[in-house]
Amino acid sequence: MKQLHVLIALVLFGATSTSAQIPINEESGKAEYKYTGDISGQTSSQLYDRAHKWINKFYKNPNGVMTTQDKENGKIVGRARFKLSRIERKGHVNPNAGFVSYEITLQFKDGKYRYVIDGIRWEQPSYYDVSEWTNKEQTGYDEAEFTSYIEQTTKYFDELTASLEEYMKVGEPEKKDDW
Repeated sequence: MKQLHVLIALVLFGATSTSAQIPINEESGKAEYKYTGDISGQTSSQLYDRAHKWINKFYKNPNGVMTTQDKENGKIVGRARFKLSRIERKGHVNPNAGFVSYEITLQFKDGKYRYVIDGIRWEQPSYYDVSEWTNKEQTGYDEAEFTSYIEQTTKYFDELTASLEEYMKVGEPEKKDDW
């Protein structure tokens, strides 16, 4: 019965697949998501406005996220975090496994934009880059727990980046006034 609870919890978090990987910057050795997209026919100002609208849709507290808004130089910087859940030994889910914090930088030029998501860390008393979840040599390593954290983190960033990339391509659909 105990194993059934653990299996159910793993399925709920998608942790049955260990293929999820957090991308690592080769120079720094730290977790990082990075992408440059081409959007022909759009000025840097238009791309900035589009990204600003996306931030307002994606985040519950967009003004609390954005730390830099520099339209003239084509740059938005933000800091955000999301909550992790933990699968306990008896199979129940503890929604209080801490937070993953990150910094997102969006930059714009005519016809293209770039995002860099870095500083991705598990909030701990000292800096703990999420790439450490793959280090089996560390003290206190728990494969099931850390695999679940990796799955949750990659799922969050996959959804964030897919949402951002799609919004930057298409923007907001025009509303028709069919009165």
